[in-house]
Amino acid sequence: MPHPSASLIDISSSNNLQIEALFSSAVELSKSIEATKSLSRTAALLFFEPSTRTRFSFETAVARVGLHPLLLEGALGTSLEKGESIEDTVQNIAAMEPEVLILRCSDAIDLIGLQSKIKIPILNAGWGSRSHPTQALLDALTIKASGRNLANEKLLVIGDVKHSRVVNSHFELAKILGYEIGICAPKEFLPSEYSGRHFLNLKSGLEWATSIMALRVQHERHGQKYSLESYSENYGLSLQKLKSWGADGLLLHPGPVNYGVELNADVNQDARCKILDQVRWGVYLRQALLARVLAERKVR
Repeated sequence: MPHPSASLIDISSSNNLQIEALFSSAVELSKSIEATKSLSRTAALLFFEPSTRTRFSFETAVARVGLHPLLLEGALGTSLEKGESIEDTVQNIAAMEPEVLILRCSDAIDLIGLQSKIKIPILNAGWGSRSHPTQALLDALTIKASGRNLANEKLLVIGDVKHSRVVNSHFELAKILGYEIGICAPKEFLPSEYSGRHFLNLKSGLEWATSIMALRVQHERHGQKYSLESYSENYGLSLQKLKSWGADGLLLHPGPVNYGVELNADVNQDARCKILDQVRWGVYLRQALLARVLAERKVR
């Protein structure tokens, strides 16, 4: 039985004229900017590490700026299972000409080197333990949107700073926006050669801070396990521990939260807790970033 004329099951069902017409059409599409504009533009979301908030907020932001999100989540069902490298995967997807690549990956990937090889803008959605710029930006925006002057802020970061890409980006952002950062954590959780403000005692850290950000204990990145009971007792936050802290203080957490470790569940009911505000502002921050990317590409 012959194939319907619109089908393509095998090459033998096509003739020379059909193939030449197909080639000509593809070449014309490659030359026509207007034809490209009239079609749905895309954004490639390449998440090689797990994510909930970052992935869904970027997906939401992508849709809001009028792009169609194309999601690759992990290796399952892709050529990565056949031995293709992440770098090759990214370059191949870039060759399909999405408007932007939104990439979450491990430390092993050279994002800077990748950007030099492709023309498509890359947005870092979490780079191993190195950096997470949009998270730091949305944290700062959450503080600012609460009516605060960032130049006067004293942000106390509590917990696993050693493995936090978020805090690495905050160190960079604080130099630009002028807020202070203090660390409250056991020595095992400090970055190597850290020489900044350090509080071993939670009480003294809270006395200094105008805003605080708790971090998840990243056991998957530790060579040696740390006692969660000891951590919760000394550095975990509860309404009781925050009772005497400033009424106008702001509490942040980039998520996911290990309740009973870095935060007690009752903290969510406190008006100072801005965790869900961070999620909300994260969508708007990433939407604004994507709008800037699209505007710059249009100018070029």
